[in-house]
Amino acid sequence: MIRVLPNVLSSAELQAVRDLLPQVRFGDGRVTNPDSSVKQNLQAPQEDPANARIAQIARDALIRNADLRTFAQPRTMARTTVVRYEPGMTYGWHVDEALFPSTPPMRSDLSCTMFLNSPSEYDGGELTIQLGAQELSYRLEPGSAILYPSTTIHRVSPVTRGVRLAAITWLQSWVADAGQRELLVQIEEARALATGGGDRDRLLVLLESLRTNLFRMWADT
Repeated sequence: MIRVLPNVLSSAELQAVRDLLPQVRFGDGRVTNPDSSVKQNLQAPQEDPANARIAQIARDALIRNADLRTFAQPRTMARTTVVRYEPGMTYGWHVDEALFPSTPPMRSDLSCTMFLNSPSEYDGGELTIQLGAQELSYRLEPGSAILYPSTTIHRVSPVTRGVRLAAITWLQSWVADAGQRELLVQIEEARALATGGGDRDRLLVLLESLRTNLFRMWADT
């Protein structure tokens, strides 16, 4: 389940982030993953004041986003970190850590990347996610975000021009199973169609999907 969340940041929030970005004191991104041979980027220390302010703006915007609440059913969100990719920098194919060493430990069910500068300002730097034999690539407008399962193999392709800036975080859901979360998303869409007099054909498809997948889940074979 990959979800693009457009315009998560308001115009005022995006401007505040832009004003803060020049103040961020970036360091080697491998500080949080020193054994990685594929991570080549810069990231802000958690204690950096500008990063902390951007993190709070991003968190507040994500938490109030109705689509994120529907898709993720968020229980806990990790602290957001600003990352920077300059020419030649990349983050090769990898899977995000399963548990974060917080107190208590946080399981990563969903990963989230919020893009902070325009794709016209850099070349390369696509977030690419593997789905079976497919590779899906994303370069979103500033203030928009993408939500994707932390179980997926993904990478940030090498930046060849300019600078790519993003904020990254992870979420633990109230519903650990991705298939069950998708059923809840379909129920919410069906409810909205039923109460709003929406597309009847779409509503019937959703109801059939729910019936079939619940039967598949519960059938005693």
